[in-house]
Order: sequence, then structure tokens, then C-alpha cells
Amino acid sequence: MEVQNTEVQSDRVLTLPNVLSALRLLGVPLFLWLILVPQADGWAVALLMVAGFTDWLDGYLARKWNQITRVGQLLDPVADRLYILPP
Repeated sequence: MEVQNTEVQSDRVLTLPNVLSALRLLGVPLFLWLILVPQADGWAVALLMVAGFTDWLDGYLARKWNQITRVGQLLDPVADRLYILPP
């Protein structure tokens, strides 16, 4: 299990990790639609894979570039939880 760094480094909003989290959040309605549309399961899985990769990437970049922000600490878990809610 990965240990989360809970220390806020910045109050900045516009960072690449935050943009990735926001894009992942914007993908939630598309993911839900793909789940509900017949014959679109493959696209839903592909979107979920991209979302998983961007989840890892935003955390990695935030730590590597020292861009841990309050917005990111709120946005990232919200986006993660919305992908796993049952439709």
C-alpha cells in the first residue's frame, strides 16, 4: 500500500497534476454513458484504463515536481470514487 504525503505544498490551482485530475473527473459522465450504452463495454474499459493511468501519473508528477496542492488533495479522491460508484 502506498503512503500518501498529506503535506500541502502549494495553494496553486493550475498545475499539470490538477489538470489530469480534472480531466479524469470530466470523464466520469462519459464513462457512465458508455456503461449504459449497449455494445460499448470495450470503450468503457478503455476509458477506465486511461483514468487509472492518469490517476497514477498525476500523483507521481505531483510528488516528483513538488506540486502537491490543496485542490489536488480534494479533486483526486473525488474523481477516483466517482469511477467506482455503481451505476
